[in-house]
Amino acid sequence: MNIAVTGANGFIAKNFIYNFINSENYKLHKITRKTSKNKIINILKKSEIIYHFAGVNRPTKSKTFKKDNIELTKFICEYLQKNKLKKTIVFSSSTQVNKNNDYGKSKKICENLLIKFSKKNKSKVFILRLPNIFGKWSKPNYNSVVSTFCHNISRNKNLMITDLSEKVNLFYIDDLVKILKKFKDNKIKNNIIYYKIKGSKIITLKKLSEIIIDFERKRSNFCLGDISSKFKKNLYSTYVSFLPRSKVTYKLKPIKDSRGSFTEFLKTNKNGQFSIFVANKNQIRGHHFHHSKVEKFLVLKGKAKFSMWDISSNHKINLNLNGKNPTVVESIPGWQHYIKNVGLDELVVLLWSNEIFDVNKPDTFRL
Repeated sequence: MNIAVTGANGFIAKNFIYNFINSENYKLHKITRKTSKNKIINILKKSEIIYHFAGVNRPTKSKTFKKDNIELTKFICEYLQKNKLKKTIVFSSSTQVNKNNDYGKSKKICENLLIKFSKKNKSKVFILRLPNIFGKWSKPNYNSVVSTFCHNISRNKNLMITDLSEKVNLFYIDDLVKILKKFKDNKIKNNIIYYKIKGSKIITLKKLSEIIIDFERKRSNFCLGDISSKFKKNLYSTYVSFLPRSKVTYKLKPIKDSRGSFTEFLKTNKNGQFSIFVANKNQIRGHHFHHSKVEKFLVLKGKAKFSMWDISSNHKINLNLNGKNPTVVESIPGWQHYIKNVGLDELVVLLWSNEIFDVNKPDTFRL
């Protein structure tokens, strides 16, 4: 299938296009501001469906709305109608059509042009009045409050929020792409013109900023912010995509002694803590028990002997572990345990515990 994509350099279009990166069944043809009219005509001729994403929403000059938002829509409709070419058109409009601003007005004009074309040419037209879309490749300080917050917070810049109680209606880009792909497969009813976006998240600017600030603050302490909901998980992905390149990497703080080293890797409020420890040759780590804490051990490199016994009954478990045969061992509350390097090289172990280590309440005891 040949697919035409207008506004191909824009936020939505880029995410849409790269979702077809490994597909051999579709050929996408990009239309940008630099595409000549002759090339646009050739693309329109051979494409079965047109995804019309082109448009500006904050130009420096008001007349740009007419040029970029209206004239291309008019050109597409007039060419297809004149040549009696029946094509499916999916148009990204905006909830701003109901507001008295130049952007909303231009989108409304485009909608009317497409509806008129659909009736005269008997072609399928689908209009999506989109809320505030967020995700990777959106533009900060332009068309996305989420990208603006992520960009500024990760760079310690002011947010300049005039009304903290103001609510925004947010929808994630990957969820939008899933919807958009349904149109090419004829999975949407033909009699629908306005396709209603469901499942958006309404949130105040205050709450939105607090979540992203929490991501930033916890990250500097090797912690992971709350990503328990789908919305927060998607928000975190967007936040990471706007990190300054200098922040993509950060150094950990290993604690070293004669036995080896212990390094905290990642802490979470609800899902415990991940750490890595190294044991030198013949060295032992552990030899303690926990009343409630549970740990998982995974040898990444080297050979180890793992011993564990019930302090109340003296029942024992002994295991041989090595990095070539990945095996997870879980400590049992009330069982003393240790791990010993029995190999020729250093022993490297990934450790997970079901709670963050608290120096004041370590729940770690030696019998």
